[in-house]
Amino acid sequence: MNIGMLLNGNYPADIRVRKEAETLVENNHSVFILCKRNPDEKVYEVVNGVQVIRKIEYRSLSHEGIIDVIASVGFVHPFFKNELPYFIKENKIEVLHVHDLPLAKTAFLAAKKKHLKTVLDLHENYPAALMTWFSWRKNPLIRIKNKLFFSYNRWRKYEARIIKKFDILIAVVDEMKERLIEQHKVSENNIVIVPNSEKKEFINNFDDSATSYFTGLEDKFIISYVGGFGPHRGLHTAILGMKYVSKKIPNALLVLVGPANNDVRNHLQNIINQNNLQDFVEIRGREPFANVVNIMNNSSVNIIPHISNEHTESAVPHKFFQILLSGKPLLVSDCAPMKRLVNQFEIGTYFESENPESFASSIAEIYTDYDVALEKSKKGNNESLNGELNWEFTSKNLVHLYDNLKF
Repeated sequence: MNIGMLLNGNYPADIRVRKEAETLVENNHSVFILCKRNPDEKVYEVVNGVQVIRKIEYRSLSHEGIIDVIASVGFVHPFFKNELPYFIKENKIEVLHVHDLPLAKTAFLAAKKKHLKTVLDLHENYPAALMTWFSWRKNPLIRIKNKLFFSYNRWRKYEARIIKKFDILIAVVDEMKERLIEQHKVSENNIVIVPNSEKKEFINNFDDSATSYFTGLEDKFIISYVGGFGPHRGLHTAILGMKYVSKKIPNALLVLVGPANNDVRNHLQNIINQNNLQDFVEIRGREPFANVVNIMNNSSVNIIPHISNEHTESAVPHKFFQILLSGKPLLVSDCAPMKRLVNQFEIGTYFESENPESFASSIAEIYTDYDVALEKSKKGNNESLNGELNWEFTSKNLVHLYDNLKF
């Protein structure tokens, strides 16, 4: 089957899209991806059997922002709209598989003209994500733009309309499937769950012989967070929790690693300064992939402290599964999908979302009974390699979907 994927992002940088595309190729399907192009990338390239067509080009970040606004007016992306007829014809596309909500209408209209099957891959609860992403932004122009074009209510109404037009919806967790059924009355038979689990081979990235990222901090109990710094990440909870952790574990150090815009970084640094936590919390910038896995591998505990909201209750991030493969203790907030997995497989510890004292109590529990925490880590590692928490197991749903798609 010739599958056309639409991605308003870069390939193969998008982890989820890469795993899906390569898996489908491995199962005898042909996958063509229409996506963004950076100046240093080829327009046409075959990556591990996936045929990548980078025809969507923006002159700058501001230009991309302008196009996003234009696309949001009628929910049709002008660049993808122009390219899709050629993309479909030249590659004899039989199914359009669109990644996430913003390109959904663009894809559906193109597919309708050619009588193609359609699959909408919902990486997250996009309307709720919009509300979360922009909550800390201070720039008045950005706030006005977001209120006019990227409001929760506007995108929730659009989601309700557009998802019912697709043949198949892909959700990342059970909770997302339940939301779609309850909120939008979608038939459960039209929803397939494909989680953000990792391939077993990811474990090969952890090199125990490599110099530790934390060289010089061997006397510290390292509590690490790696990822985005958006408001929904719950980093403020972890920072405030260090007020209590520092009293119980004087050598504890919270290290926050990842990209952050100035508004978010300043907000978090202000929390650190106002609570005199400069000796217990460090904010570091984006790190290369080799350092990311080194951080996970050399931390005393890895955390995912997401706040509980409509966005975070509908997904489990890739790093959840990556941490399991690191074999180091995992602490998550009690967002339903993560809490469910932690309880079901006994692979980590959880605390009450947005409760700094609960965070501190869980950190103290891990510190005091570290052998117990390591035993849970061992279970998580084993489940990732030999059980159900790996891509080889969970991607069977994706393969089954395409092997049984009826025209």
